[in-house]
Amino acid sequence: MNKLKNIGITALAGTLVSLSAAQAGGVSVTGSWELSYTNLNHTKDTGNKLGVNKNIGFAGSGDLTDGGGVTWATTIGLSDASGISSASMSLNMGGIATLAYDSGTGGYGANAVDNIVPTAWEEIDYGLSTGITDLGAVSSSNGSIHLSVKAPVAGTGFSLSYAPRVGEGQISDGATGTGGSNYKGVDMVVDFVDYDAAHFGFRWGFAGQIEIVPNNCRKMARNTPETGRHSCDADSLTGQHKDHPYGGSTFTKLQLGPLHLGAQATFKDPQESGSAGIKNKRSIIAGAALVFGDTISLSYGEAWDRYRYNDACRGGDGFLGQSEQAEMGLSGCGGLGFDGKGGEYETIKYTGWSAALNIGPVAIKGTKNTVGGWGENSSNSGEGLDKSHSEVNLSIAF
Repeated sequence: MNKLKNIGITALAGTLVSLSAAQAGGVSVTGSWELSYTNLNHTKDTGNKLGVNKNIGFAGSGDLTDGGGVTWATTIGLSDASGISSASMSLNMGGIATLAYDSGTGGYGANAVDNIVPTAWEEIDYGLSTGITDLGAVSSSNGSIHLSVKAPVAGTGFSLSYAPRVGEGQISDGATGTGGSNYKGVDMVVDFVDYDAAHFGFRWGFAGQIEIVPNNCRKMARNTPETGRHSCDADSLTGQHKDHPYGGSTFTKLQLGPLHLGAQATFKDPQESGSAGIKNKRSIIAGAALVFGDTISLSYGEAWDRYRYNDACRGGDGFLGQSEQAEMGLSGCGGLGFDGKGGEYETIKYTGWSAALNIGPVAIKGTKNTVGGWGENSSNSGEGLDKSHSEVNLSIAF
């Protein structure tokens, strides 16, 4: 987007007793208008396939008197269904370290690297009710704080993010929130290499997060040493945490001229209690994109998401006999499903492609994503095992 206008701002400190000098900076205004046509596969009800989205962004920046700079940004998204706004403020300390406050942009910490596989437009789980396992619960929270340090050129560095309340909603100045969880979280991103040039680039890094749950089963079990297990960890209960949920991810991408390659592997342990809970999740994503200048781009990607449940004997719509169970080492499980909806593990496969054509301020973009049938909402029944989301988008930016 091009800047619509720059407006010089000067505010005298007469009414701000804490300031001894005037404040000065510049403001830019950007915007976009989007018209989309969306189609789901024939087993799902699409409803009205046309939709409109309008975005207006305001950004400001200024230099500090002793070096460095400060920036802020606010985005207002107005769709036909709802209105969403986000904002952030960052303080650049000499070009190496940055301290930022984020309220909804999600552009920091582990959330910024939840899926770095290159695409021409949208990620391969876009538009699907099931998303690929990734990190970012902490740094995507409104009211999160971020500190990043990066070396110049190679981009080696790290970032730390802290959310006092994971999943919190947007909070006004001077107000307190009531949404989100009742626990805090921390995440970290380490870039061993992050080099980006015109015709060559390489990035390799790691991300991790932990959500600090104050009243988890392990902590409460210390008060019941005679059993070594708290009632919140009972097989029949759900919604409790055995311990602090955590996750890790490693990622890499490579650019060779117009060819962009990327891969990422993520492990996540939600620490869910109860036999119906998820023991852990793991995903692998890989993809490639061809980018021809600023005009044409094409991409294709695949992902495999594997869930492991606390109950190894979960049943499904099908049935495995005793002999088949014995061969799998699952004797005694009873009616174990063989249709991909039972047992200790379940696997979801994603595929997706995107394309984009940019002509000045006008862009035409399209995507088609597909996911294995069990991964979509169970009410979306019908012929075939796969569900899909297709979309064509026309956008105009200023």
